[in-house]
Amino acid sequence: MLLPDTASAQYYGSSTGGVDRSIGREVRGNGPRNKNKKATNDFGEVWAKYLGQELNLDGLQYAGVKSIMNENRESLEQISKDETLHPQEKKNKMLEIMNKIDIQILKFLSKEQGEKYTKLKEERERRAMTQ
Repeated sequence: MLLPDTASAQYYGSSTGGVDRSIGREVRGNGPRNKNKKATNDFGEVWAKYLGQELNLDGLQYAGVKSIMNENRESLEQISKDETLHPQEKKNKMLEIMNKIDIQILKFLSKEQGEKYTKLKEERERRAMTQ
């Protein structure tokens, strides 16, 4: 024999208790979240997205920029973390690598894109000199 109290235990939020039987809480965004997730940004992806927006890159250009930046990421990180280098030495080495990157990227760009990229590069260098 079923009693009314037994049946009410199946419903969530009733005054007599109950079980949450909703489906897809996580999908709706009100489920448990992992707050310890570290945002991992792909260095090449970030640059490719930025230049894609600025220069209207096609698929091949986008992939090329992403690849070039990822190939040079480790060198740039090592320089920035090197405590033995004077800050001006760090800037010089970073600019040297970025100039190499610029040459590689320019090979993928059209004439118009190259001109706009050069302007972006000059802006970047001007900001680097003031820091």
